[in-house]
Amino acid sequence: MTRIEQFGWRGAVEPGIGRIVSAHGDYYHLVCNEQPTGEILARKKKSAFTRMKTVAPENMKGKKISEERAELPPQPITGDFVRFRYNAQGESMITEVLPRLSHFERKDPTAKRTSQTLAVNFDTLFIMMSLNENFSTARIRRYLDLAADMGEAEAVVVVTKVDLRQDGDDEFFGELRGEVGDDARILEVSSLTGEGMDAVMDYVKPGRTLAFIGSSGVGKSTLLNTLMGEEWQATQEIQEWSGKGRHTTTSRELVMLSSGAMVIDTPGIREIGMLGEQDDLQAKGESTHRYRK
Repeated sequence: MTRIEQFGWRGAVEPGIGRIVSAHGDYYHLVCNEQPTGEILARKKKSAFTRMKTVAPENMKGKKISEERAELPPQPITGDFVRFRYNAQGESMITEVLPRLSHFERKDPTAKRTSQTLAVNFDTLFIMMSLNENFSTARIRRYLDLAADMGEAEAVVVVTKVDLRQDGDDEFFGELRGEVGDDARILEVSSLTGEGMDAVMDYVKPGRTLAFIGSSGVGKSTLLNTLMGEEWQATQEIQEWSGKGRHTTTSRELVMLSSGAMVIDTPGIREIGMLGEQDDLQAKGESTHRYRK
């Protein structure tokens, strides 16, 4: 099996195909078959991903900026399969983002009429929520609505930190099961005690990619640490007064596990919205948000 196939490529094996495992400013870390090490750094070819400065044709006049952006080629991000022009003596250049098998996006909080792609080319989307003040069935519903058109992937709701379970929590889980219905499987997991990890391992298969999404502090990095068997991501305790994480992943990275499965760990999401809506989840309120005294 070639390097690119180990990282999830299922098409014809051809020269110049790589997968982005991380981004570093203008440079992208690719896995590929070109180098004996199986890894290179490449830059994107700017002319392939930007609009040339020319006079707009008649049919472009009056279009909103967001509509023009939507017609541009997708920008490469972690998890993408790309075509690149290999240069053994100089800079390799990414020339194309290949069609995405799956994607998860939200309304961009910096521009209400555009979207922000958070994860691509995953087989399973772990929508994560912890059993503390983060517990919100309304938020999970919003994630599932956004995932409805994500493509060829399965959504799984993962409730973390179930070692914090208290008397009366069955009511919250009942509400969650009613909200989720048949739209997704629900896993109850504790990385501390190991509860539910057997169910998680059902999705940890060679060549398959998991994507973790959720708010800061829900335990994404801790679950990744558990799957890695080491402290891959630095983690800190939840602030007692707020229930919010003091450390969160700040950039996307595709991590290869010893099992041959891969994980895309995304930064914590502060707000989640549907493209075209004016109100985000926090503005609407969360009718079934859990608060502990």
